[in-house]
Amino acid sequence: MHASVLIAKLATRITWPLTRLDRSRARLDPPVLCYHRVLPRVKKNGKQPPYSVTPEQFREQLRLLVSEGFVSLTLQEFCEAAADLRELPSRSVLITFDDGFNDNYLLAWPIAREFNMKLNLFVCTGLVAGNTLGVFDRDLKVERESQTAFPNLWEPLTWCGLREMKAGGVDVGFHSHTHRNFGMMSDEEIAKDVELGTSLFSEEIGVTPKSFAFPFGHYGSYSSAAFAILQKNGLKHFFTTELGHTDFNESNTTFSRIVIHPEDDIHSFRRKLYGGYDWIGQLRKQGYVVRETYSRRGTSRWQQAVLSTNAE
Repeated sequence: MHASVLIAKLATRITWPLTRLDRSRARLDPPVLCYHRVLPRVKKNGKQPPYSVTPEQFREQLRLLVSEGFVSLTLQEFCEAAADLRELPSRSVLITFDDGFNDNYLLAWPIAREFNMKLNLFVCTGLVAGNTLGVFDRDLKVERESQTAFPNLWEPLTWCGLREMKAGGVDVGFHSHTHRNFGMMSDEEIAKDVELGTSLFSEEIGVTPKSFAFPFGHYGSYSSAAFAILQKNGLKHFFTTELGHTDFNESNTTFSRIVIHPEDDIHSFRRKLYGGYDWIGQLRKQGYVVRETYSRRGTSRWQQAVLSTNAE
């Protein structure tokens, strides 16, 4: 386990009595959980592929949600509540999966139905269409072992499977066509990606997507231009991975999500639910702002030094 993960677990455990959001609020703003994969372990005590949880972890986490009275929402229900068009129970949760791999269909969905919990998928249309996308070719040893042991779980979702899941109550949103970082793309590239993906989405699933999850989703992975292009194509609600809860109000259309990692034990998971990690999300934001500011200043000073040297 990485040192940063251990430090975060210890820090959130120490600050937990002060940071939990349900201490002074009658209603908790719904946590938006971001999963990617549900994959069995290849070896009993072996490593888990990044951004995955085991079936046992997923069951334990859903069991906790049920035992603590959380009601799961669809994307439509969540967005209606955010716009003050629907009343919410005191505790509700939005459970999302990114990308579009077959384990969502074969493992995550059946487990969710065991607990009567609703799932929501943010689909990368290029992945489901069978395109080769470099972002998914990381070639880590632990991933190769998992692919060898469970090849069917590493296949992309099929359009047929997606239609079946949607008919069964799974809500579906858009996660780009190519899974590139929108913060590093030109306006023309973003427009082409969004137009291609939304048209394919509509043709294959039969609806126009209204919700969009930014690939990567961290600070710097989107821009005002990207929002404008997405809105032009009918997208109305946006999701990041900026660790934390987002205040519900009628003007808010962008929401942070809480990524669930294989290192999250049930205590860390519970602290994430109730805001125990939100302050880390704020620190990350400030760190990104400072890093970007000094990066720009550093480049400017370097350029000035080069010009000065050349002048001499």
